[in-house]
Amino acid sequence: MNCISVRNVIFNYDSFNVIDGLNFSIDCGEKYSLIGANGSGKSTTLKILAGLLRPISGEVEILGNNPENQDVKRKIGYLPEDASPYRLLSVRENVEYAAALRGVEDVRDSADSIMEYFDVRGYERIKSSKLSRGNLQRLSLSMALVHKPEIMILDEPLNYLDVPTQEKTVKLLRSSKSTVFVSTHILSTANRLTDHIMILSSGRISWSGTLAEINEEGDSAETLETKVARMMNGRA
Repeated sequence: MNCISVRNVIFNYDSFNVIDGLNFSIDCGEKYSLIGANGSGKSTTLKILAGLLRPISGEVEILGNNPENQDVKRKIGYLPEDASPYRLLSVRENVEYAAALRGVEDVRDSADSIMEYFDVRGYERIKSSKLSRGNLQRLSLSMALVHKPEIMILDEPLNYLDVPTQEKTVKLLRSSKSTVFVSTHILSTANRLTDHIMILSSGRISWSGTLAEINEEGDSAETLETKVARMMNGRA
Protein backbone atom coordinates (compact mmCIF):
# COMPACT_ATOMS: atom_id res chain seq x y z
CA MET A 1 0.00 0.00 0.00
CA ASN A 2 1.21 3.50 -0.85
CA CYS A 3 1.39 5.69 2.25
CA ILE A 4 2.55 8.63 0.13
CA SER A 5 1.45 9.21 -3.45
CA VAL A 6 2.33 12.25 -5.57
CA ARG A 7 1.04 12.58 -9.14
CA ASN A 8 1.86 15.36 -11.61
CA VAL A 9 2.21 18.00 -8.91
CA ILE A 10 3.04 21.58 -9.88
CA PHE A 11 3.74 24.40 -7.43
CA ASN A 12 5.09 27.84 -8.19
CA TYR A 13 6.35 30.97 -6.52
CA ASP A 14 5.78 34.18 -8.52
CA SER A 15 5.04 32.16 -11.68
CA PHE A 16 8.26 30.11 -11.33
CA ASN A 17 7.56 26.38 -11.14
CA VAL A 18 9.75 25.19 -8.28
CA ILE A 19 7.86 21.88 -8.46
CA ASP A 20 7.14 20.94 -12.07
CA GLY A 21 5.33 17.67 -12.70
CA LEU A 22 6.48 15.78 -9.59
CA ASN A 23 5.67 12.06 -9.43
CA PHE A 24 6.61 9.45 -6.84
CA SER A 25 5.12 7.00 -4.38
CA ILE A 26 6.32 5.45 -1.12
CA ASP A 27 4.96 2.23 0.34
CA CYS A 28 4.03 2.10 4.01
CA GLY A 29 7.04 1.33 6.18
CA GLU A 30 9.62 2.43 3.61
CA LYS A 31 12.32 4.98 4.42
CA TYR A 32 13.31 7.52 1.75
CA SER A 33 15.52 10.60 1.58
CA LEU A 34 14.89 13.47 -0.83
CA ILE A 35 18.17 14.98 -2.04
CA GLY A 36 18.58 18.08 -4.14
CA ALA A 37 20.52 21.30 -4.57
CA ASN A 38 19.72 24.39 -2.52
CA GLY A 39 16.47 25.88 -3.79
CA SER A 40 15.50 22.71 -5.65
CA GLY A 41 12.12 22.45 -3.88
CA LYS A 42 12.87 19.90 -1.16
CA SER A 43 11.28 21.89 1.68
CA THR A 44 8.36 22.88 -0.55
CA THR A 45 7.72 19.22 -1.33
CA LEU A 46 7.64 18.35 2.38
CA LYS A 47 5.26 21.22 3.13
CA ILE A 48 2.91 19.96 0.41
CA LEU A 49 2.99 16.46 1.89
CA ALA A 50 2.29 17.86 5.35
CA GLY A 51 -0.76 19.74 4.05
CA LEU A 52 0.77 23.17 4.66
CA LEU A 53 0.92 24.15 0.98
CA ARG A 54 -1.63 23.35 -1.69
CA PRO A 55 -0.27 22.51 -5.16
CA ILE A 56 -1.35 24.49 -8.20
CA SER A 57 -2.29 21.23 -9.88
CA GLY A 58 -1.80 17.49 -9.48
CA GLU A 59 -2.78 15.05 -6.74
CA VAL A 60 -1.25 14.26 -3.36
CA GLU A 61 -2.49 11.46 -1.12
CA ILE A 62 -1.34 10.50 2.35
CA LEU A 63 -2.75 7.17 3.50
CA GLY A 64 -5.19 7.46 0.60
CA ASN A 65 -6.53 10.86 1.68
CA ASN A 66 -5.92 14.55 1.15
CA PRO A 67 -3.02 15.70 3.39
CA GLU A 68 -5.20 18.59 4.61
CA ASN A 69 -7.58 16.08 6.21
CA GLN A 70 -7.44 16.50 9.99
CA ASP A 71 -7.39 12.76 10.68
CA VAL A 72 -4.42 12.43 8.32
CA LYS A 73 -2.61 15.33 9.99
CA ARG A 74 -2.82 13.50 13.33
CA LYS A 75 -0.95 10.57 11.78
CA ILE A 76 1.87 12.73 10.41
CA GLY A 77 4.92 13.88 12.32
CA TYR A 78 6.26 16.96 10.53
CA LEU A 79 9.55 18.68 11.31
CA PRO A 80 10.25 21.86 9.30
CA GLU A 81 13.78 23.07 8.66
CA ASP A 82 14.83 25.55 11.36
CA ALA A 83 11.70 24.74 13.35
CA SER A 84 10.53 27.43 15.77
CA PRO A 85 8.38 26.19 18.67
CA TYR A 86 6.05 28.62 20.45
CA ARG A 87 8.50 31.05 22.05
CA LEU A 88 6.36 32.06 25.03
CA LEU A 89 5.58 28.47 26.01
CA SER A 90 7.85 26.30 28.10
CA VAL A 91 9.43 23.12 26.75
CA ARG A 92 6.80 20.97 28.49
CA GLU A 93 3.94 23.20 27.35
CA ASN A 94 5.12 22.96 23.74
CA VAL A 95 5.38 19.17 23.81
CA GLU A 96 2.08 18.65 25.64
CA TYR A 97 0.32 21.04 23.26
CA ALA A 98 1.65 19.10 20.27
CA ALA A 99 0.48 15.84 21.87
CA ALA A 100 -3.00 17.18 22.67
CA LEU A 101 -3.37 18.64 19.17
CA ARG A 102 -2.79 15.18 17.71
CA GLY A 103 -5.26 13.45 19.99
CA VAL A 104 -2.82 11.65 22.30
CA GLU A 105 -4.71 10.26 25.29
CA ASP A 106 -1.91 10.10 27.85
CA VAL A 107 -0.52 13.55 27.10
CA ARG A 108 1.69 13.93 30.18
CA ASP A 109 3.19 10.44 30.05
CA SER A 110 3.84 10.71 26.31
CA ALA A 111 5.50 14.10 26.81
CA ASP A 112 7.62 12.73 29.65
CA SER A 113 8.79 9.80 27.52
CA ILE A 114 9.82 11.78 24.44
CA MET A 115 11.41 14.61 26.46
CA GLU A 116 13.43 12.04 28.34
CA TYR A 117 14.55 10.43 25.10
CA PHE A 118 15.76 13.70 23.60
CA ASP A 119 17.27 14.94 26.86
CA VAL A 120 15.13 18.06 27.25
CA ARG A 121 13.38 17.01 30.47
CA GLY A 122 15.82 19.15 32.43
CA TYR A 123 14.61 22.23 30.52
CA GLU A 124 10.88 21.50 30.82
CA ARG A 125 10.03 24.73 32.68
CA ILE A 126 12.18 26.97 30.48
CA LYS A 127 10.57 29.00 27.69
CA SER A 128 11.64 27.88 24.24
CA SER A 129 12.90 31.41 23.47
CA LYS A 130 15.71 30.81 25.99
CA LEU A 131 17.00 27.58 24.42
CA SER A 132 20.14 27.09 22.35
CA ARG A 133 19.73 26.13 18.68
CA GLY A 134 20.60 22.51 19.47
CA ASN A 135 18.06 22.26 22.29
CA LEU A 136 15.45 23.91 20.06
CA GLN A 137 16.02 21.11 17.56
CA ARG A 138 15.64 18.50 20.33
CA LEU A 139 12.40 20.15 21.40
CA SER A 140 11.15 20.32 17.82
CA LEU A 141 11.86 16.61 17.31
CA SER A 142 10.01 15.87 20.55
CA MET A 143 7.00 17.82 19.30
CA ALA A 144 7.05 16.12 15.90
CA LEU A 145 7.31 12.59 17.27
CA VAL A 146 5.45 12.69 20.60
CA HIS A 147 2.37 11.00 19.10
CA LYS A 148 4.36 8.16 17.48
CA PRO A 149 3.25 9.12 13.96
CA GLU A 150 2.59 6.61 11.21
CA ILE A 151 4.37 8.89 8.74
CA MET A 152 7.42 10.99 9.60
CA ILE A 153 8.13 13.93 7.30
CA LEU A 154 11.38 15.48 8.47
CA ASP A 155 13.36 18.37 6.98
CA GLU A 156 17.08 18.11 7.89
CA PRO A 157 16.36 16.33 11.20
CA LEU A 158 20.03 16.09 12.27
CA ASN A 159 20.68 19.82 11.94
CA TYR A 160 22.28 21.44 15.03
CA LEU A 161 22.33 18.19 17.03
CA ASP A 162 25.38 16.99 18.93
CA VAL A 163 26.74 13.54 18.09
CA PRO A 164 24.96 11.64 20.92
CA THR A 165 21.59 13.15 19.96
CA GLN A 166 22.22 12.43 16.29
CA GLU A 167 22.79 8.79 17.21
CA LYS A 168 19.56 8.72 19.24
CA THR A 169 17.64 10.20 16.33
CA VAL A 170 19.11 7.72 13.87
CA LYS A 171 18.28 4.84 16.22
CA LEU A 172 14.69 6.01 16.68
CA LEU A 173 14.00 6.43 12.97
CA ARG A 174 15.80 3.24 11.96
CA SER A 175 13.95 1.11 14.52
CA SER A 176 10.56 2.64 13.77
CA LYS A 177 8.00 0.80 11.66
CA SER A 178 6.68 4.15 10.45
CA THR A 179 7.07 5.48 6.94
CA VAL A 180 9.98 7.95 6.92
CA PHE A 181 10.53 10.71 4.36
CA VAL A 182 13.55 12.92 5.03
CA SER A 183 14.81 15.94 3.14
CA THR A 184 18.55 16.55 3.23
CA HIS A 185 21.48 17.71 1.10
CA ILE A 186 23.96 15.62 3.07
CA LEU A 187 24.63 12.13 1.67
CA SER A 188 25.81 10.71 4.98
CA THR A 189 22.54 11.79 6.61
CA ALA A 190 20.53 10.12 3.87
CA ASN A 191 22.57 6.94 4.20
CA ARG A 192 22.22 6.80 7.98
CA LEU A 193 18.51 7.52 8.19
CA THR A 194 16.99 5.83 5.16
CA ASP A 195 17.29 2.92 2.73
CA HIS A 196 16.44 4.71 -0.51
CA ILE A 197 17.02 8.12 -2.03
CA MET A 198 15.27 10.30 -4.58
CA ILE A 199 17.15 13.06 -6.38
CA LEU A 200 15.13 16.21 -7.06
CA SER A 201 16.23 18.17 -10.12
CA SER A 202 14.33 20.87 -12.06
CA GLY A 203 11.23 20.23 -9.97
CA ARG A 204 11.08 16.50 -10.76
CA ILE A 205 12.55 13.23 -9.52
CA SER A 206 15.51 12.59 -11.80
CA TRP A 207 16.63 9.37 -10.10
CA SER A 208 15.43 6.95 -7.41
CA GLY A 209 17.23 4.02 -5.82
CA THR A 210 19.97 3.31 -3.30
CA LEU A 211 23.36 4.92 -2.80
CA ALA A 212 24.91 1.54 -3.55
CA GLU A 213 23.22 1.55 -6.96
CA ILE A 214 24.59 5.02 -7.71
CA ASN A 215 28.07 3.79 -6.82
CA GLU A 216 27.73 1.04 -9.41
CA GLU A 217 26.92 3.50 -12.19
CA GLY A 218 29.39 5.40 -14.36
CA ASP A 219 33.14 5.72 -13.89
CA SER A 220 34.41 3.62 -10.97
CA ALA A 221 37.08 6.28 -10.34
CA GLU A 222 34.45 8.92 -9.57
CA THR A 223 33.44 9.56 -6.00
CA LEU A 224 29.86 9.02 -4.88
CA GLU A 225 29.57 12.77 -4.28
CA THR A 226 30.62 13.52 -7.89
CA LYS A 227 28.06 11.10 -9.29
CA VAL A 228 25.26 12.50 -7.13
CA ALA A 229 26.23 16.10 -7.99
CA ARG A 230 25.97 15.26 -11.68
CA MET A 231 22.52 13.72 -11.16
CA MET A 232 21.38 16.73 -9.13
CA ASN A 233 22.37 18.94 -12.05
CA GLY A 234 20.28 16.78 -14.39
CA ARG A 235 23.19 15.08 -16.14
CA ALA A 236 23.32 11.30 -16.52
